[in-house]
Amino acid sequence: MEEKEKKLIAYLENLPRLQIYEDFAARVMEEIERKNRFILRVKRLVVVPLAGFFLALMLLTNLPTAPRFEISSYLGYRRIELVFYAPSQNPKTVAVAGDFSDWNYLSMDKIRENCWKITIRLRPGKYQYGFLVDGKEWVPDPNAPRQIADGFGNLNSVLVVDGVDGE
Repeated sequence: MEEKEKKLIAYLENLPRLQIYEDFAARVMEEIERKNRFILRVKRLVVVPLAGFFLALMLLTNLPTAPRFEISSYLGYRRIELVFYAPSQNPKTVAVAGDFSDWNYLSMDKIRENCWKITIRLRPGKYQYGFLVDGKEWVPDPNAPRQIADGFGNLNSVLVVDGVDGE
């Protein structure tokens, strides 16, 4: 044996010996049982009356007794029309880009003089976007109620799509 092992054995042999009484296990089990009785008492005094209260609330009000599982209209895509109108400009091309397209440009269709439109399908959520006019000028949507700085000195429009088509 090595010297460290011998020292460890000597140290352990010199530790005081604890005497464990014969009823030690019974006393431990009694303590556990006492705590279990306390928990059971709390359940009877708190949980049972609360359950009764909520049961009465459900029976006496219009609260649903079971969850309703419906496929929400918020889960699907929504058809969104974006329109760009430029009365003072006469752009040759207009495109839209946003986080909904990973900032790739989507060409818009000219529907009349100075008016461009695109229909896209988006899931409900909040999106930033803007228009690229003639391939060089970034223009936030003048019809958007909210705009936010893009971090590059320009503004992005904010589009919030909820669960109702066309919004």
